[in-house]
Amino acid sequence: MARDFIFVDKTQSAAVKAALLLQYRDSMRRTLELGTEILAVMGHLNDAVVFTDIEARFGLPAGKGQTVFNLVNGADGSMRGTFQVPDAKNLTEILGG
Repeated sequence: MARDFIFVDKTQSAAVKAALLLQYRDSMRRTLELGTEILAVMGHLNDAVVFTDIEARFGLPAGKGQTVFNLVNGADGSMRGTFQVPDAKNLTEILGG
């Protein structure tokens, strides 16, 4: 396997956006980990037919458990490169509080 690590040198005088890039990386990593955790919990709260436990545990309106499960599943799958769907974008637009 090739050594493909890309080192970001924040000490370079012109690297004024280096910290921003690393923040983005950290945010993406945290998002990936949160998605994994949420999807794991949601996976144990449904049987592919009944999603009411997801609705109750995650504070969702009745009838929206499967929709939110699909959005989280799609976003997680996209981040992992399993499939490419717009669920990460859609989740940010239709889920709110």
